[in-house]
Amino acid sequence: MEFVSRAGLKLAHALAAFAVDPTGLECADFGCNAGGFTDCLLKSGAAKVIAIDTGYGMLDWKLRNDPRVDVRERTNVLHVAAPTAGVDLVVLDMAWTRQRHSIPVALRWLRPAGQIIALIKPHYESQGDERKALVKGCLPDEVARVVIRRVLDAMGELGVRVVADCPSPLEGAGGNTEHLAHLVVLNQAISTGKTPQS
Repeated sequence: MEFVSRAGLKLAHALAAFAVDPTGLECADFGCNAGGFTDCLLKSGAAKVIAIDTGYGMLDWKLRNDPRVDVRERTNVLHVAAPTAGVDLVVLDMAWTRQRHSIPVALRWLRPAGQIIALIKPHYESQGDERKALVKGCLPDEVARVVIRRVLDAMGELGVRVVADCPSPLEGAGGNTEHLAHLVVLNQAISTGKTPQS
């Protein structure tokens, strides 16, 4: 495996698809777990990654000892203050935490012209009749697509604009369809291939 977990492959796909270059950027990884996203960011040239997770002891040992990684375990990012200086890029895979809760927090962490890459897990975003379609925690693809569309369409209400989105190259646990979204602050101009300046 190219990264410490398969999550790194998902983020690498997103960086390429969205033409986002992390070189020299200070980043935050919400829900870092083993560190696939963090590993991908570092291998893509990020200057620093704040790796945050509510768990403990899950982050890969080599990342834990990398001076570019600020490890914050046993930390619920929904309930901590954002760093004063902010970050250039937030990447997030917060499992069962819905986008409507995680995106506003990511916005508080961003510097001006900052960006977000979010992994959307429709089985966790499902509600009402959508949830009734869950079979052993997995949504049929046709329902997953409806959920993804609903989540993307609601991003404006959270204060962000969807610059681009694409399917994840890998399925989630149980074969669930997942999706990636590139987000910026609502009304923020961004050119394809340009990255935020710190």
